[in-house]
Amino acid sequence: MNRETEITPVKTYKTKENARKAVAQKGLEAFRHFMMIEEKTGRWFPVFIGQEAAQNGIHFHFNIVG
Repeated sequence: MNRETEITPVKTYKTKENARKAVAQKGLEAFRHFMMIEEKTGRWFPVFIGQEAAQNGIHFHFNIVG
């Protein structure tokens, strides 16, 4: 059985630096996250990790994985 998960981004950014700026603009750079690139468009998006991100409402702005 394939257990692969595909993440559909909420919003994408042209560059990795722009995605980092968006995270900083929301004041969320202290939360654990990583940057991914969407294969189809080549655009970047942040993905936050864990329950702490969910409890702080980050899911209203960016993707979260548990």
